[in-house]
Amino acid sequence: MRGALVAGTVLSLIVVGFWSVSAAATVGDAPPLHLSVRHPAASYLALASAPTGNGWALFAVLSVIYMLALLVACWRRWR
Repeated sequence: MRGALVAGTVLSLIVVGFWSVSAAATVGDAPPLHLSVRHPAASYLALASAPTGNGWALFAVLSVIYMLALLVACWRRWR
């Protein structure tokens, strides 16, 4: 299981890196972040979506990566 988590983390870092570079190349520079102590949830969403511009799509892609890595690890262990 540890190997699956490491593989998922490495793949996630690669995907986020490529996604950030492609988003920066097509959109341009990101606007400045407005973080507030009074609204921590909004600040977290702004930070999560900063690399790509869409936090929910990033969450979905990373979830699929980790799910597939854990599924392969469980399948190998079962065999």
